[in-house]
Amino acid sequence: MTRIVLCANNIDELGGAQKVVRVLADGFGARSHEVLVVGVTPFEPAHPFRGEYETRVLMPQTWPKKSTQTERIRAQLRREAVAGMADILKTQESGRAVIITAQVWAMEILTDALAAVSPDVRDRWIVVGQYHGAYAAAASGRDLDRILRAYRTVPVFTALTNEDGAAFTRAGLNNVVTMPNPVAVWPETLAPREPGAPSDRGGTVLYLGRLSPEKGVDVLIDAWSLVADTHPGWKLQIVGDGPDRDRLHAQSVDLAGEDRIEWQETTDHPESVLAGADLLVAPSRTEGLPLVIAEAQAYEVPVVATDCSSGVRQLIGDWGLLSVREDSRALARCLDRAMTDDAWRESVRTRARSAMSDYRLPLVTDRWEHLIARVMR
Repeated sequence: MTRIVLCANNIDELGGAQKVVRVLADGFGARSHEVLVVGVTPFEPAHPFRGEYETRVLMPQTWPKKSTQTERIRAQLRREAVAGMADILKTQESGRAVIITAQVWAMEILTDALAAVSPDVRDRWIVVGQYHGAYAAAASGRDLDRILRAYRTVPVFTALTNEDGAAFTRAGLNNVVTMPNPVAVWPETLAPREPGAPSDRGGTVLYLGRLSPEKGVDVLIDAWSLVADTHPGWKLQIVGDGPDRDRLHAQSVDLAGEDRIEWQETTDHPESVLAGADLLVAPSRTEGLPLVIAEAQAYEVPVVATDCSSGVRQLIGDWGLLSVREDSRALARCLDRAMTDDAWRESVRTRARSAMSDYRLPLVTDRWEHLIARVMR
C-alpha cells in the first residue's frame, strides 16, 4: 500500500481534470492505497462527487479574479494554500509517498510548499506532474513556460499522448512518460439498440459536456442549422451546463432546426444519455484527451469531432470523423455524412469500443502502479 496525494486547482468543478482526479482516486482506493484528494481553491457551485477517500481544500474562500482591489487577498490566500500544502507534506513522518499534481497552478503551490519544509520532509515525497491539455494548447498560451519551470526537476511528468510527450521532450523536459486518462464508465454489456434506421425512428445527435467557449457549442449550433432541414428525423440533444448556456440558447432561437434542439441539465449518469444516442459530436476548440469521446465509443456511439488535439486524433483513430475546428460548414458536412450513412455508423461501433478498452480504469490504474513502483525504487 502506498500513500498517494492527488492535487488539482480545484476538486469540486465538473471539469475534465477534476473528473480524472476523482476517477483515479477511486482506482487507487480500490487497490487499498491511502488516498487524499487536495484542491487549491474551493469551487462554487460544488459538484456532489462521491468517493471513499479523504478530501481537503487549501484556501478558505474562492480565489478571486485579479484586480488592484484583490491583490492583498490573493497574496494572503496563496500563503494559506502553501502553508496548508506544507502541513500535508509534514504528515509523512517516515517512509516515502507520492504526490500527483494534475494542473500547473497546483504544482506551483506544491513547489513553494516543498521549499518551506525541511530536507528530510522533502525527501519523503516523490512528485509526479501532469498536464491535462494538449501541447499545442500549452504552446499557444503561457502554460508552456509555466510547465517547463514547474516540472523540469520532478522525477516524472506525464503527457496524455505519445505525440504530446515527444513535443514536451523537444521543448526541454527529459522526464516525460505517456499516461492516458481513464474512462469513468465502462459498460460490461450493452442493451440491444432500438431497431430501424435513426431517420425512421428518430435519431439523436448528442453533445455532452460543459457549455463554455472552448467547447465550441456555438459552432455546433450553427452547423446544426445548416443540416437540420435535410434530416427532419433527427434531433440535437445538448446535455450540460456552464457560463455560455444563456448565450447559446439565444443563438439557437432564430436558426433552422431550433425546434429539434433538446436542452438538458448536467447529468451524474452519462450512461443514461449515451445509451440512447446515435451519434456524439465533440466540437471543441481545444482539448486534451476528452473522456467523453472514449465513454461514447465504449457505448458503441460513433463520434464526429473537431481536430483540435493529438488526444482527439488518438481516440478517434481512423474510424471516426474529424472536422476542421471552428468551421461550422465543415462540421455540418461531417454531421450530414454521419447522419446519412447508416452503414458507416454500424461499421465503427464495435471497432471503436474495442479500441477504448485500453482506457478502462483497472488497466490505467495498473499503468500508474507500475510507474509509481518504478519511481519509488
